[in-house]
Amino acid sequence: MRRHLLTAAAAVACLAIGVGALLLALDVARLRAALADDDVRFRSTPEATLWAPGEVVPGGAARALLDVDDDVVLRRAVRGVRLSHPESPGFSDPSYVVNRNEATAWLIDIVQRDDDHSRRSAAANLLGVLSFADAIADYENRAKLLEAAGGRFRQAVSLDPANEDAKLNLELTLSRTREFELSEAGGGTDPSPGGRGARGAGAGDAGTGY
Repeated sequence: MRRHLLTAAAAVACLAIGVGALLLALDVARLRAALADDDVRFRSTPEATLWAPGEVVPGGAARALLDVDDDVVLRRAVRGVRLSHPESPGFSDPSYVVNRNEATAWLIDIVQRDDDHSRRSAAANLLGVLSFADAIADYENRAKLLEAAGGRFRQAVSLDPANEDAKLNLELTLSRTREFELSEAGGGTDPSPGGRGARGAGAGDAGTGY
């Protein structure tokens, strides 16, 4: 009798493991598809809830298996930057501020803690974009903000020399800095940089920066 009970228990355990493996496989497939689908949705409806599919197996096992948590954080940071509308500097809509603060916290964490240099570079580039946008709106602190933006773009290029967005943004920042210095030397009062700044918000896809 005891032998039969042990055999039955082993069979139940094997069945449970099999069911768990099947559910995990379904979670992995659902997560992989959701990431791809939501990357597309981001381009048209960034305000939607994205990259957060439901998982049957608890504890984020599918995310851990695919090792996508860091990628999702960067995607959400990019979304936050876009929803903060850096192309409209100085506009203090409360929702813009909330998105900006959340995105900044995520980006700083990525730069400081992530072990992937391409993600760190993308995050540093976005922090530079935010500083550049602030510089357009804040004449009093413009020099310091442009310096901060340039520092972030240099950091981004240092982390990933293939980051062309950061290189272009650094070039634009240096150009605006020279314009500002020339205007100051000539007694100008409000040398607002032209253009939309850092190639414009929303120019990049999720996870790729601006």
